[in-house]
Amino acid sequence: MSQYLKTRYPGIFQYVGPNGTAYGISYRAGGKKHREIIGSLLGEAQEKLAEIRKRAKNGTVLPASEKRKITFRDVAAKYSELMFGKPVGKDSRKYLLGYWYKDEKDGELKWKDEIITEHFGDRKLFQISTVDIEEYKKLRKETPAKGKKTRSDVSVNREMEILRHMMNKAIEWGMLDANPFERFKDSVFFEETNDRVRFLEEEEIKRLLEISPPYLANLIKGAIFTGLRRGDLFNLKWTDVNLEKGILFFHEGKKRGKLGIKYLNDDMISLLMEIRKGKSEYIFNGPIPRAPKKGKGKKEKNVAFPDPDGKPLKEMKRSFHTALKKAGIKDFHWHDLRHTSASYLAMKGASLKAVQEHLGHSCIAMTERYSHLSENFQREQINLLNGLCGENGKKLVRNEDFQGKEAQPTITATA
Repeated sequence: MSQYLKTRYPGIFQYVGPNGTAYGISYRAGGKKHREIIGSLLGEAQEKLAEIRKRAKNGTVLPASEKRKITFRDVAAKYSELMFGKPVGKDSRKYLLGYWYKDEKDGELKWKDEIITEHFGDRKLFQISTVDIEEYKKLRKETPAKGKKTRSDVSVNREMEILRHMMNKAIEWGMLDANPFERFKDSVFFEETNDRVRFLEEEEIKRLLEISPPYLANLIKGAIFTGLRRGDLFNLKWTDVNLEKGILFFHEGKKRGKLGIKYLNDDMISLLMEIRKGKSEYIFNGPIPRAPKKGKGKKEKNVAFPDPDGKPLKEMKRSFHTALKKAGIKDFHWHDLRHTSASYLAMKGASLKAVQEHLGHSCIAMTERYSHLSENFQREQINLLNGLCGENGKKLVRNEDFQGKEAQPTITATA
């Protein structure tokens, strides 16, 4: 016969059943009293009770019976609503969970599954295990990306990060007790080798700017001068700029709106002074709308000047790719303008610390890819130490200095 025995610890009882003895906890949630069997260890029950009491202060306690009903889709929809706003529409597709949309027939908001939610769907959230996550990772890696033969490790990692973050939020909201990702540490992620540094040569910059319409040329210059990510650049407002002090304030989209401060160079200040202000609060806007055609066979030339009264840009892939093609520039993406900005800083003598601050990297390791670009500058600067200890009187002549002569086997000294 089963028994529930009191212990000297408030909220903790001992359960004696046909299979042995275990500890459990009792608590109130939703106006009702609940009891849960935890395990054979008293300490485990104490930790669980302390965690529930902590959540109770924030109003995020759900009884175990309610948690077991929660599906992956329930949490995905709630995550999208609370993190991005409920009627987020198709813009949230990049988050790979799904999105809310307004049904054209009845006008109600409805949820549409995307890749991750399509996979886990109606699975109970608490039943998703480490094996399930490994299987999903393997499946995504083996599923070719659109227009490509394979899916990159970076792409799979971004999906896994979204999944992990959603489950962490589910714990905060009292919908889940433990995140299966905790058992992996970081081993579930592919090791990323993001060592690509493609930057424009000075001649390429000149060709690209000459071929680009004015609104696009302004954006390209802004990206090179500031090193900002595309979204941060597009969202810049006139209120974010102090031209007198040469300072720019911006909210970093990749860091959930963290305020960033950037000092502007003279060329960027000149660019901002040249851009005409209008009704729009945004600095960089799309082109003035194309004028209607007049008569058959007549084409109105679109000079594509920025529209000071227009809306902020969200995308401009087509016009950028067209400009690249006309300029004869291959293997180049918009994000490489950020690399261009950092690369020339390094090549012109800026320290890695300065480049790190320019890009807003959280650690110097992310900036080290640019270290080899400053090698020539470092070779020149190290010669500033010459003569510090008096004249040496000898000059080292290296093998590579002998052009057109037979190479010497060693470094020799000449008076």
